[in-house]
Amino acid sequence: MSVCMAAVIASLADILAPREHQKYIRVLLGFLILTVILSPLPKVKKIKFEPIENQTLENTKILSDNISVKLKENVEADIFERIKGEFGVICDADVLLDIDDEHKIRGVKRIALSKKIPENALERLKEVYGCDRIEYKVK
Repeated sequence: MSVCMAAVIASLADILAPREHQKYIRVLLGFLILTVILSPLPKVKKIKFEPIENQTLENTKILSDNISVKLKENVEADIFERIKGEFGVICDADVLLDIDDEHKIRGVKRIALSKKIPENALERLKEVYGCDRIEYKVK
């Protein structure tokens, strides 16, 4: 029924259009008829189209999660290198970062170290990262 109505409208528009605009109107009406013909296709195939804003929000969330993970890994690697370079101790770290909406580090909330380090190394980590909560991982 909708295909027939679109064809009737297309014919009337073609007849009523001035000659210099007929080729443009035919192209537009061709797209209209094609759209009407293809409109039931998603229902037949059971294709569900998500609104673009939902996809954008999902993509943004995935991207921000990836950025947060990368920031965490960089801080952990920096702590490892700092302890190894300044104090000669090999010690892995796990950090909990305070990251704002713009993906900037506001601070380090917690540092969990894989083994005990000297007291002066603890003080240095507190000084550099501004974190008072330094603990040791229990294995």
